Amino acid sequence: MKSHRKLAIVVFLAAACLAGGDLLFAQEQEEKQEAEETKKAPEEDSGPEKDRPKEEGLRESVTVTATRVETDLMKTPVAVSVFDQETLDREGVRNVRDMAQLVPNMDISTINGQSAPVISLRGVRSTNETELGDPAVGVHLDGIYSPRMQGILGLMFDNERVEVLRGPQGTLFGRNSTVGCINIISAQPQLDAFGTRVMVQYGNFNAPELQAMVNVPVSETFGLRFAGRYLERDSYIEGYWDPNQYDQRHIPGIAENAPVIAPGSFEECTSPLCYTRTQHSNWWMEELDSGSEIRALVPADEDDFYMNAKEWAYRVSGLWKPRNNKMFWNFSFQHFRSDSAGGIDLTNCEKLRGRPVYDFDEEGNNLGVIGTNDCSNMFPEDDTYQAVVNVPGRLYLDIMYLRSNFTWDINPNFRLVYLLGLEDQDRESAQDMEQSLNAWDGAMFFLPGTGSQSWMNEIHIQSYGNRKFNGMVGTNYFNETTSTLGYYDNPLNDKSLWDQPDRSAKSAALFGQGTYSITNRWHLTLGYRYSGETKQDTGGVTYNCTNGNGCTTGLYNREDLNSLPADYYEDPSIYPESSPNDNKGSWSHNDWRLGLDYDMNENTMLYSYLATGFKAGGIGDVFNEINPRDGEEINVRTAYDPEEVTTLELGFKTHLPRAKLDLRGAYFYSDYENMQYASVGAIAFTERWGALRDENGDFIVDDMGNLVFGWVTAPIIAYFTQNVPGAEIQGFELEYDWRPWRGGRIHGYGSWLDTEITEDWITKWSYDPVSYFGLNYEQSIDPSNPLLEVNLKGNDLAVSAPFKFRMTLDHAFFFPKQQATLVPWVSVYWEDASYLTIWNVDKHTDDMEFVILDQDIKYTDDRRESWSMVHTGLRFYSGEWMAELFAYNLTDEVVQYWGGAAEQVAKGSFSVPRTYGFRVGYAF
Repeated sequence: MKSHRKLAIVVFLAAACLAGGDLLFAQEQEEKQEAEETKKAPEEDSGPEKDRPKEEGLRESVTVTATRVETDLMKTPVAVSVFDQETLDREGVRNVRDMAQLVPNMDISTINGQSAPVISLRGVRSTNETELGDPAVGVHLDGIYSPRMQGILGLMFDNERVEVLRGPQGTLFGRNSTVGCINIISAQPQLDAFGTRVMVQYGNFNAPELQAMVNVPVSETFGLRFAGRYLERDSYIEGYWDPNQYDQRHIPGIAENAPVIAPGSFEECTSPLCYTRTQHSNWWMEELDSGSEIRALVPADEDDFYMNAKEWAYRVSGLWKPRNNKMFWNFSFQHFRSDSAGGIDLTNCEKLRGRPVYDFDEEGNNLGVIGTNDCSNMFPEDDTYQAVVNVPGRLYLDIMYLRSNFTWDINPNFRLVYLLGLEDQDRESAQDMEQSLNAWDGAMFFLPGTGSQSWMNEIHIQSYGNRKFNGMVGTNYFNETTSTLGYYDNPLNDKSLWDQPDRSAKSAALFGQGTYSITNRWHLTLGYRYSGETKQDTGGVTYNCTNGNGCTTGLYNREDLNSLPADYYEDPSIYPESSPNDNKGSWSHNDWRLGLDYDMNENTMLYSYLATGFKAGGIGDVFNEINPRDGEEINVRTAYDPEEVTTLELGFKTHLPRAKLDLRGAYFYSDYENMQYASVGAIAFTERWGALRDENGDFIVDDMGNLVFGWVTAPIIAYFTQNVPGAEIQGFELEYDWRPWRGGRIHGYGSWLDTEITEDWITKWSYDPVSYFGLNYEQSIDPSNPLLEVNLKGNDLAVSAPFKFRMTLDHAFFFPKQQATLVPWVSVYWEDASYLTIWNVDKHTDDMEFVILDQDIKYTDDRRESWSMVHTGLRFYSGEWMAELFAYNLTDEVVQYWGGAAEQVAKGSFSVPRTYGFRVGYAF
């Protein structure tokens, strides 16, 4: 495979050289032809072309700060996509998750348990969105790094532009930018005129939205800008409360008042209102003395159920610019709050639909297909967009940001920049975890006291204006402290509460990067960054509450459990077992960048670079336990190594004036070492006193029908990060922007991506092992179980579609007499098939002993088939007014963005169904 990739690089270099020659020849011919036409043309053109808009004949310059200084997009030797606020509004971008389809080789999904977006670029992402993990794509707001992914949910309003850089950005942007970064540049106050803008929007799912901005020039040297946004939306899924689940503490009134539809037996519920597994097969119900009635599901209110939205944000910014224009100070304060029901993983009913149901004889022989399966066996409808829960959702996010940028032009050639940023985040949440798919029940809670505080200082000096050499040198210091207070509640047994009051990350860096003009056309770039980082957990404690230590109400004591307050297990003092969690790790790294650019002519450049990136290693939870049977001490300290990458990129950017076409293309090859991957699993084992099970996983009872108890093996479960030894990635991205006729524009991109785990990575299979291997829970999490050992070498990385394509077509109809413009537009997006996880299930039917038939793997595996979406709108401008009709996901596609599988069904986060509405804006 590596030889193929080397061949691909050689072929690309040859093609690039040939293409470069063709482009140069074409440009020279165009310039000669334009010169001839200029000689022939009269000095004054009185024809109809005289009134043609300026942008029709000239390329509009787009400014970016991809190199930490302002440059023209087409003159910047980095693969970067840029969007202004008007584009973001038109595309329906309300937070960073909505940008996924706008950028080549970009994928954004959501981990609902953490309410955090997961950004993937060029096949690389982070799967650990807890306070222990770092993102693979760095996010910067006005030059300041934002460490927590929840912190970028409310930033997409009143921005000057948003830039998405692809490829390692370690020398200039620092930590956690191994595959790229997102720069959000907010709009600054304007000193020349008072201005305001208001936009009102309303859409289906009862979704009102208001945006407003006021710009106030207080004086000739000082200005203020106020901007805000308010958004509400009802849930777009059908929600139901389930009074049949074990724990009813969170819905007591609903559970008690739900109508009884079938008394007695959960084995044979024949009522037409019996949909869920908890209505049909709660194994614990037969052991209860009372309360075994089957009750109907209760529809939830859509305005306060999972997947709704209630949020607001505002920003106050100031600009001070003295008359001498040698310095300026720009500062901003922003406050974002979300108080909604949060997200929840849904079941992929589209994937499950049609799975065969087989008939087996007493000896286990397959007698053939007797029917098909779908979600109507588990839910009221055969529809992905529904959830049956017994825990109301909650997501509270309160985030405050302070940004400061002081710039001083020391002299005509040197500029000093000082950046200061602070960010404070508070978070609370509650989420149902199993959604009636099994009888074990479970929920996750993050309590008041969960959050993070971070600050960053950076000072650097830029040189500019020199004909031969320009660059910058600087230093950066970053500090983050997180606190976590939360617990996982399994009502039938284990509860784990985490109290981590002081998890900190500190990093310091020295960096420099400069470009030397060898000739007027050849430019050499050299960059270097030294990074040092320390992560530490101080005073953290993990508490355990089990049936074995007497902390819980025990199996089959449902009435005792439901008599407890809903917040009973939030109190650490009731937990009899605990273990300290102090941990510490330090890492350092040297990153570098070597680039060579060639200006073929005024409109075309070729660029190349070889660069490294670094994401620090990390600490994990520490487990100290005593085996209660033999007194043996168990100590496990989890940690993981840094992630490193080396990337080669070869690209071009060209403007073809006569064709009115901009093209930007890049080939890249990345070699990763120790790529970080997080998952839940058993890291050690102890023993507990509990009910014994037979080899089939069923509880053992004595002659009197009583449970038999004894010492049972119990896993120590952790969410921990592993290192993938090696992976290689290559691909090609082509962005285009074409204005083929007056008022017309066609723009978008096409991309190709190839990813592979290239070294042996022997690990434990974690993709629904209970269902895929026919194991009980204890066997499925046993890291020493030989059935589960797998080598993932050769697998694709997650969400790495080989091909993607996007095209947006719009046309402006001008009405000069009415001073109005009408712009209909349509965007089409298509993505090739890919895998949602690194397991690539269908590749392992030969080397793993799955109990699921090969032909049935497709109904539950992690493969995502190719998909497409269409968005459209009709925008009208007249003077200060704007009005638009819009529709996103016009064909109502159901696309899974994140997840895995459990209980023989694929689960995760999904696309939003078809949304439509209108917006009206006024500016003066």
